[in-house]
Amino acid sequence: MKSCVKCKVTVRGNRLNCPLCQNSLTGTGETDIYPHIPTIYRQYMKFFKFLAMGTISLGVIAIMLNIMLPQSGYWSLFVVCGIVCFWIMLAFFIPKRNNIPKNITYQVFFLAIFSLIWDYITGWRGWSVDFAIPIIFIVGIAALSIIPTLMKIPVSDYLICLVADALFGFTPFLFLLLGKVKYVYMSYICITLSILTFISLLLFERNNVLNEARKRFHL
Repeated sequence: MKSCVKCKVTVRGNRLNCPLCQNSLTGTGETDIYPHIPTIYRQYMKFFKFLAMGTISLGVIAIMLNIMLPQSGYWSLFVVCGIVCFWIMLAFFIPKRNNIPKNITYQVFFLAIFSLIWDYITGWRGWSVDFAIPIIFIVGIAALSIIPTLMKIPVSDYLICLVADALFGFTPFLFLLLGKVKYVYMSYICITLSILTFISLLLFERNNVLNEARKRFHL
């Protein structure tokens, strides 16, 4: 067991410094009494690898499409910047929250709002409603759809978040109705994915959705 000469205390485990005065401990260490708990990044490494692969692929595809369609402007730079912002927000949110599905839902919402504000401040070129917002919602729905398999999270912990993200996925439909969308392809993909998500929830998780709605809204 180690000890601190200055504080006259003994310290169990393999600490190098006294927890009181931070001076070096003397003596022989022993096995730590507390188990080692991996960080959330190590614990869910497989999920983050899939997410990284998905976002990198999205950025590469956007750049290649932009090269093929140079007349459409440099919109791929905004997609890449949005992906970078997504990972920055992920780095800030994850250490503060243990609920990954809720974390992803928050980020989808804030990234969508952020892209709208960014587009407005930079002169409103429409890239936020054409590409950024549909892509953000697509990534959010896809991430919440693969979480149960990769992370073995109980249905009750992610179901409401998936419903919320699927509802967000209909936002591009409003922009289409308002005539704000020039390039409609990503919006149609996003809306289609939201519809398919709701159909799959009704077919496979209807009872769970109703039970979670009763619990959360006290119905």
